[in-house]
Amino acid sequence: MVELLTRPADTVIRQATPGFSWIVDDSRRGAKQLAWRIVVELAGDLEPRWDSGQMTSSESIDVRYAGPPLSAGNSYRWKVMTWDAGGIASPWSEYQTFRTADVISAAHSLAPADRANNDFANRHALIAHEQAPVEAVRRDDGSWFFDFGRAAFGNLVIRWTDAPRAEIDIQLGEMLSAPARIEPRPPGSVRFQSHRIELTPDRNEHLPALTWSPPGWMREGFISVPRARGQVMPFRYAEIENPPPGFRPEMISRRWIAYPLDEQASQFASSRDDLDAIWEFCKYSIQATSFLGIYVDGDRERKPYEADTFIGQMCHYGIDREYSLARHSHEFLLQHSTWPLEWQPHSVLIAWEDYLHTGNARSLEACYDRLAEKTLIGLAREDGLIDSSRARQTPALLASLNVTEPLKTLIDWPPGERDGHQIGPVDAVANAFHYRSLVLMAKIATELERPDAAKLWTERAERVGERYQQVFFNPETGLYRDGEGRDHSSLHANLFPLLFGLVPQDFRPGVIEHVKGRGNLGSVYAAYHLLDALYQHGQSEYALAYLTSRSERSWHNMLAKGSTITMEAWDQTFKTNQDWNHAWGAAPAAMIPKRLVGVRPLEPGYRSILVDPQPGSLDRFDATVPTIRGPVQVVWRRSAEMAELGVTIPANCTAELRLPTDRAAEILETGRPLGESTDISLRGSSAGSTTIEISSGSYRFRFPVR
Repeated sequence: MVELLTRPADTVIRQATPGFSWIVDDSRRGAKQLAWRIVVELAGDLEPRWDSGQMTSSESIDVRYAGPPLSAGNSYRWKVMTWDAGGIASPWSEYQTFRTADVISAAHSLAPADRANNDFANRHALIAHEQAPVEAVRRDDGSWFFDFGRAAFGNLVIRWTDAPRAEIDIQLGEMLSAPARIEPRPPGSVRFQSHRIELTPDRNEHLPALTWSPPGWMREGFISVPRARGQVMPFRYAEIENPPPGFRPEMISRRWIAYPLDEQASQFASSRDDLDAIWEFCKYSIQATSFLGIYVDGDRERKPYEADTFIGQMCHYGIDREYSLARHSHEFLLQHSTWPLEWQPHSVLIAWEDYLHTGNARSLEACYDRLAEKTLIGLAREDGLIDSSRARQTPALLASLNVTEPLKTLIDWPPGERDGHQIGPVDAVANAFHYRSLVLMAKIATELERPDAAKLWTERAERVGERYQQVFFNPETGLYRDGEGRDHSSLHANLFPLLFGLVPQDFRPGVIEHVKGRGNLGSVYAAYHLLDALYQHGQSEYALAYLTSRSERSWHNMLAKGSTITMEAWDQTFKTNQDWNHAWGAAPAAMIPKRLVGVRPLEPGYRSILVDPQPGSLDRFDATVPTIRGPVQVVWRRSAEMAELGVTIPANCTAELRLPTDRAAEILETGRPLGESTDISLRGSSAGSTTIEISSGSYRFRFPVR
């Protein structure tokens, strides 16, 4: 990779000292890189622009260019070789080409804030896919119906050389009214368009002139489709009326656009077909909704929001080795922030996850001061809690956040999904996000070697945490109130302190039961955080039931209603103007690899990997989870008496593995007790879990189940 890009030749690199990353291709146990050598060449030169020579280092992520200055507007290629722990050199890698921009900078430059969306520097360009319909039906009246299998953002193409001069009518849509009939008046923002186009013999391709306009109240803020791509709309179905003689169905295709995706980078298959269907549904949703090269909230607004970006980021990490889209979206939003109050601290969450998954701190360094403001310390009272009263939202504070209108506490969206939460100026949900952002700023300051700042952030977080208990916890109910001066205890007022580590150990059982009992009263946005919190606290069976539910509030309900991309809300009844293409509804694309399979970074750039599977009652799963160092493979098998867990860790890193058994003495690895293996270190056992440390390579554990 160059600057986190697996296909850098498709874009331009703005960095004067780009970072190079590679996967150490060595499947042996304990495989570790001892040294590396990079050669960078300018096209046409006889001598390398930079030959690093052999550098003794295990670094394989974000190794910075250190040769003579790169020239702007030129094409370069680079290759790398490595030495293993025994001093044996690898072959040279294949060359990878990258191009520098016309203007390059020594400092990290934020993502372009151009809503026209034509500058794809430091992120991949969109890809156009050509797809034939999976079904073509000729009706009795001579018209045609086409089904492309799944919805995608694109246009219909009629490829007809020497076509007769004629006019035909085309309908495109996401929803059916009857078999082989598109719904011409779909509800909400479910899409339908009808166009009459003129066929002429002087064109090989004939496309309808698609249109898009934002909601009537929205005058600005939306992202445009890049000019070169032409307008697109989400559709699965097409109809052609009055086709002239000579028309054939093989002339029809759909040209749809999306951000590049390696569909083989992630895999998941289990003993439950319904869970597998949800995984594929959500995985495809992340690909399909990437049509603008930035995370947006769907077709209705085509606007980036911080919460949508956070969920899109985490889902994307779960399905592909791709990091530039999340960083672009994040840095764009720092310059064009949105109005929900809790969305501001989301920027800190996004920044931390970006660093954890990439090990690249340049964005953290460049955005540190902006992130500090995003904690909402400007709204803090003397006791540390934030107060969103209008008097505190001064023009200076709003300007520091790059917000153009007063902040409003959101809790959840749409409003009917708030479980009756009573919003107030000193709110439990808003302050939970504030607390979490303070904790993360302390971590960020530590990583950036700012110890004094880290100490101050830590002290502030501790003060907020202590005051949080005093103001929001109700000792009579054992639950958290919605806000200061409130008696109601919503799902959200308890979910977010549980997720962010604000609930003391003694209070957790009651809070967990409350969250489980009210878990179906939140939106698809809350579902991401609900699953995260429940898996975090060992509620794997409840989480599995939630993932596979067939209630009205479920992913299966979205599929049953006919959507092939996750919806903005669980059902049309909960949001009448929703669209059928919303990435923030795709939580399982993150939760299955991150929590059920259990693969997460323990250290930035996956220097150390956590594998903590929580299969619940699943008898089997096979999973591949992408990381910047290479794929992690996890295989789970369980019978009535025994369980097996297979794990493959990429080279040049270590892993902490949590086996779902506390009977450490009975665990075998490839037939031997743990103590007989030099590649495994036992760290300890607790209720239902044994923690071991392993190095790279493949392992297979077998142990009895209760």
